[in-house]
Amino acid sequence: MSSTRHETIKSNNLREFGKYQTDSLFLLIGTNPLPNYVAFRLLAKPECHIYFVHTEETGKIANRLVDAMGLPSDKWTKILVKDSDANDIFTKIHSHAKDKNGLGLNYTGGTKSMAVHSYRAILDVDPDAIFSYLDARRLELTIDRVEASSIRLPVGLSVRLSMEALLTLHGRTPDKLNKDPFQPDVCRELVAVPHTELRKWCNDNLRSGTHLKKKQDPKTELPPFENLSKYWDGCETLGELAVQWGKKIGSLARWFDGKWLEHYTLCAVQQVAQECGVHDAVWNLEPEKNKFDLDVAVLRGYQLFAISCTTVSNKGLIKQKLFEAYIRAHQLGGDEARVGIVCFAPSDNPESNPARIKQEIEEEWDANGKFRVYGVEDLPNIPAHLKEWFNSQ
Repeated sequence: MSSTRHETIKSNNLREFGKYQTDSLFLLIGTNPLPNYVAFRLLAKPECHIYFVHTEETGKIANRLVDAMGLPSDKWTKILVKDSDANDIFTKIHSHAKDKNGLGLNYTGGTKSMAVHSYRAILDVDPDAIFSYLDARRLELTIDRVEASSIRLPVGLSVRLSMEALLTLHGRTPDKLNKDPFQPDVCRELVAVPHTELRKWCNDNLRSGTHLKKKQDPKTELPPFENLSKYWDGCETLGELAVQWGKKIGSLARWFDGKWLEHYTLCAVQQVAQECGVHDAVWNLEPEKNKFDLDVAVLRGYQLFAISCTTVSNKGLIKQKLFEAYIRAHQLGGDEARVGIVCFAPSDNPESNPARIKQEIEEEWDANGKFRVYGVEDLPNIPAHLKEWFNSQ
């Protein structure tokens, strides 16, 4: 559908999209609603009529898009098609498109069959129609033109989506979004503590074998590291500090045992957010109750960055955490999503250093460029590393 030559327009200003906006916009609905929402924001005129071309499987997704877009009842139409029936797709699209002016088709979503035969139908009605798709790898909107070079417009920062809006698109409403890191100054000091010593203290005082104790002893003495004592406010035990900080003792134990790394990472994101176009970030994002969460989730424009955090150095466990984050990030953020992990993998281990882990993951999952792995030596400079990652997109 697209030509091999491309012209790139270097602008994130929405006014640049005016010439490609239409009065009637056909959207092919796939399993992820995000590309459709972005296409709507970029390509629909204020009074545009939106046509949602969907299958039985994606009808509910179309309904959520109607709500998210805030469309009045006379400005949208759902078109149910059989995704493998060429004649059904062509006939229904053609029927709705005929006698309409200013047609547009965005074929990012849906199946290949839906894209091919919707394209045929729209082209037959209006050879001057605007055809487009979102390139997830480049974060560009490609405008296809008949017998002319395609046009590419950078769109990564053109549509800003809140975390709440992203979850709503997927039919999920979390009870709470956590945007404030806990004890950020202490988190920064914990990074300076030798990780082997911190792990030994946690193992000796908070754990029984490989698991946290179900019931923590409130008389447990606080970590003895000199750089931390100034934050204890006179407290000497875990129980006293839990009261001082307004935390349950079990929650505080989990924080010392490793949850602090999520808060430290969120602090780092917030520190560089303004320089990177990041406008929303949360920790412990749980899109579905009692299911896998994202330790830190970041939005830059409409692109989701999922960052897993773990104080382990074991390659197998790190790869498992990355895989879980990758699955969830792809569900929420689509092909545009990127995944990273902040962990304690050492750089001097030839078999499990961050570079080796990243290489293995990208090769095994055929996902080159979608991952970052930050190890224990990277921790003090995580803000700079994250800034480079965000701005490299």
